[in-house]
Amino acid sequence: MARFECSSGHGEGLKRRQALALGLAMSGVAASAGAASGVRILASSEQLRPSYDTVVVGAGSAGCVLAHRLGRAGRRVLVIEAGGRANLPAVADPPQWPTLSGSALDWRYATVPQPGLDGRIVPYPRGKAVGGSSVINALAYQAGHPAAYDRWPPGWRHADLLPYFKRAETFSGGGNAWRGGDGPLHVLSLADVRDRTPVASAFIAAAEERGFAMTPDLGGAVTTGVAWNQLSVRRHARDDAATAFLDSLGDANVDLLVDAQVLGLVIERGRCLGVRLAGQIVQPEGEVLLCAGAIDSPRLLMISGVGPADALRSLGIAVAVDMPDVGANLEDHLLLAGVAFRARREVQRSHYNHADALLYVPHAKAGESPDHLIMCLSLPFVQPAVGALPPPAYTLVPCLMRPLSRGSVRLASADPMAPALIDPNYLSDPSDLESLVAAVTLAREIGAASAFADWRAEEVYPGRNWQDTAARHDFVRRAARSFHHPVGTCRIGAVVDAALRVQGVTGLRVIDASVLPGLPAAMINAAVTAVAERASDIVLGG
Repeated sequence: MARFECSSGHGEGLKRRQALALGLAMSGVAASAGAASGVRILASSEQLRPSYDTVVVGAGSAGCVLAHRLGRAGRRVLVIEAGGRANLPAVADPPQWPTLSGSALDWRYATVPQPGLDGRIVPYPRGKAVGGSSVINALAYQAGHPAAYDRWPPGWRHADLLPYFKRAETFSGGGNAWRGGDGPLHVLSLADVRDRTPVASAFIAAAEERGFAMTPDLGGAVTTGVAWNQLSVRRHARDDAATAFLDSLGDANVDLLVDAQVLGLVIERGRCLGVRLAGQIVQPEGEVLLCAGAIDSPRLLMISGVGPADALRSLGIAVAVDMPDVGANLEDHLLLAGVAFRARREVQRSHYNHADALLYVPHAKAGESPDHLIMCLSLPFVQPAVGALPPPAYTLVPCLMRPLSRGSVRLASADPMAPALIDPNYLSDPSDLESLVAAVTLAREIGAASAFADWRAEEVYPGRNWQDTAARHDFVRRAARSFHHPVGTCRIGAVVDAALRVQGVTGLRVIDASVLPGLPAAMINAAVTAVAERASDIVLGG
């Protein structure tokens, strides 16, 4: 029987990935076997069982969590994933994550031209593999400030989600009131290692020199301040949603159909009957759980007739439910690449994700979530529109945590294979531009601190181009790019109810980043994982 196998010792993530590859290679053997045990890998829809309790669309972070929890509870689960196994060696090796954008594991999406960024088209990587975007992301795993969640509807606030953050993780510092100690996903604090980069140590000293306190655990009682990064890493290997939640599943009736793109949902008389594959409809006895992400979940809803009626009719799509908020309210963090410095000598590269240290800038109002994050990257990182930055160099990267600009995901056509039109509408709200100017100013002040004197040869960008308002705005527009954290396109209270059921459609829930009612004040993978953990209890509870 092909299944995900757990292994131990150094390089565990690499070994588990090899086990996954072996399972996929043996999928024909798995199909001919009898009773299921663990995750059964299917290479063809001809290998499907006669019936399933639940069909999960998408094996990203949320889909893997749901397969884990529902499978352990005895549900017969089918997970359908458009991608295949994450078989590139770079996946398991944390420092190689930048090479994964644009790879075979990436949908290679891009935005429409962004007026706020001088008309630039921005790459929009999304994971196309078992594990979803957790396979290609920068590995950062942080829940962020509680106040960001406390702006969400009842039932989804920080106190509601804290038990699920804990349930999901095994934290390198051990379990406590804030952290989990025995969950499937391993989270490494770089406070617990010794092979951190020297330039990151200089950044921490520089931030402290500017008056920011050191925070021992960004996921603990204090979530702001300067700190060592926290990553989904186990023994120097990436621990993504597949290795964490599918490898640890154990005996369960879970099938994983790979390389199979869902073409739409079958909705009749207000009920979702199943999902449409090429030449086939798969109907569960229970529910369909749509976990295709903030871009493709709204796209699949709209292609199936759930969305803004006028827009659907204009494309010749029959309207099942008129729901204007499907695909609306797209939020995404922006970062600037970047505030860059030529170094006096070679900069040691990170053994992790190149941002060993970071600063969540405390808000001026006590108890509020931060507006800004500043990361220290031990490599050259600037937008081509800004200019060249040959090594040796390091970069301070300001990030906007609470953008006010809102965008959308819309259909390009009625073709179910056509990518959606992604319009984050960056910097459409003028306050976002001014907030990023303030973040750059702070990053430059930290970069100019005496703690960096042994490293800093000169500030290359923005450098002299930071003299007046027009020049500052120009630099921000040229340096800005996506942080790749899209949320909100099927948000709770607008598209789905508090139990994540699509309003107006029975038998269908959306569970992924699209339902988040707002951005967390951190990278979004931890939030998506916790939401999926809580959603699994809701699904199991009926």
